[in-house]
Amino acid sequence: MNSLQENNSRKNKMSLLSATLLSTTCMIGSGWLFSSQLSAKAAGNWAFLAWILSAILAGAVGLCLSKVVATFPVRGATTRSSALSHNNIFGMPFAFANWFGIMMTVAAEAQATTQYLASSTGSKFLIYNHNLTGHGKLLALLLLLIYLFINFKGVQRLSKVNNIITVFKIFIPLFTVIIFIIAGLDHSGNTTNFMLSTNSHFGPISAFSAITGAGLLYSFNGFQTSVAYASEIKNPKRNVPLSMLYSILIVLALYLLLQYAFMVAIPHDKLLTEGGWQGLHMSSPLLNLSMLLGLNFMAMLLIADSVISPTGTGYAYLGASSRMLYAMSAEGQMPRWIAKLSPINNFSKRSMLINFLLAAIMLWNANSWSGLMIIVTGFHIIGYMAAPVSMGAITPKTRIWGLIVFVVTSLIMLTLSPVALWNINLSLTTIMIIYAFIQHEAGIKRLLIYTIPFLSYLWVLYATKILFSHNLSYFIFSIVAIIFYIFITNGKYVSYCKEFSAVNDIKEKYEAP
Repeated sequence: MNSLQENNSRKNKMSLLSATLLSTTCMIGSGWLFSSQLSAKAAGNWAFLAWILSAILAGAVGLCLSKVVATFPVRGATTRSSALSHNNIFGMPFAFANWFGIMMTVAAEAQATTQYLASSTGSKFLIYNHNLTGHGKLLALLLLLIYLFINFKGVQRLSKVNNIITVFKIFIPLFTVIIFIIAGLDHSGNTTNFMLSTNSHFGPISAFSAITGAGLLYSFNGFQTSVAYASEIKNPKRNVPLSMLYSILIVLALYLLLQYAFMVAIPHDKLLTEGGWQGLHMSSPLLNLSMLLGLNFMAMLLIADSVISPTGTGYAYLGASSRMLYAMSAEGQMPRWIAKLSPINNFSKRSMLINFLLAAIMLWNANSWSGLMIIVTGFHIIGYMAAPVSMGAITPKTRIWGLIVFVVTSLIMLTLSPVALWNINLSLTTIMIIYAFIQHEAGIKRLLIYTIPFLSYLWVLYATKILFSHNLSYFIFSIVAIIFYIFITNGKYVSYCKEFSAVNDIKEKYEAP
């Protein structure tokens, strides 16, 4: 019986191609429908640099995660990394941020589809005054039910469906690129002069700010999806990092081409009328541009893809977030009963239902894609911080590389607005207070030593943002980030954390490939 179960387990695992396409499909979701305009508004022609910087950051975090997965190829490794390197209490803020950001993205994808469909009809039935109506939210909830249905069929069926959808999701953006570039040739001077016109308001710093503000990092976030499925991928030590690398390169090329095509296709007279890139405002950018250019067939394809692309990302993220919540439950960061696996499909249906319900609640209380995207990105970045911290603690010789990645992600957080930082910090502090109450048997002293450092770090970041000038805040917080990273990856602090670690015997607990 055990031999039969082992053979079935291996047979049901994903290949490198499927893992790559899974990460790719998560990165070609609602972001490609909105980010070309948002990045042009935020950075002008420097948007291309912003895309490259976002890809580099995603790759750097992915490399850190792959080092952790190489040691512990566990289910939901993106949320478990800090529990593996320190302990489950120390890792709780990172795990919560990572999981919550992914779960919120499920709601954002359903919302993006609804917003595009509403714009295509021009009706106020689904969206009014840039906000979803009750009917619009009900349609988005129906999309969430579709995500749930696909996931309940299991990882093998999901990967087959996903492989087909990903091919379509890559084809439509590429076709859009070709059509927009051809259309742009009809605008005299556009092809040669758009790189120079109306770009005086922007500079290299604009590219840095666009990483979060324009949704670029949001668009790349799917690179880590294969990490969440680590225990369900063949040869994860090799295939997880390769799947991340390949998917990032594929999507970077696609987004750079799309950015160029979008900026070329904008009529030059409209650009001047709107006051340059920063004056552009279209509720459904690619669809609105197609209609502006009279490309009705292109508009129809974009309407179809506004359903397919976010749906592909939505069901993959629902699966990933359910595995993250499972991992948190397995580490004792959430109630243990959530971690029960289905003997047939080898995933936690309880975890998936909880994520579905939470995504539905977030969706019902959100009004716009862009507003939700900013908060989601902030949670993603905090989740990213866990990767270099865990890598540096598990493999001390990588601490210098981890330090660089940690400092960069910290500085990216400074590009968020004070309001966004306040909301993120307050939510994490609240959840940690609740968690500390639940875990009071661990002792107040230990709880404070494990939780205070990172929470203090986030509040110092917020204070730095509001108290100092733009350039000075970056300098000051760079120093703070360096000191903090050295402290929490120091061997003595890590050893102290591991004394209470619930994962000292992790090699006996994780799902071996």
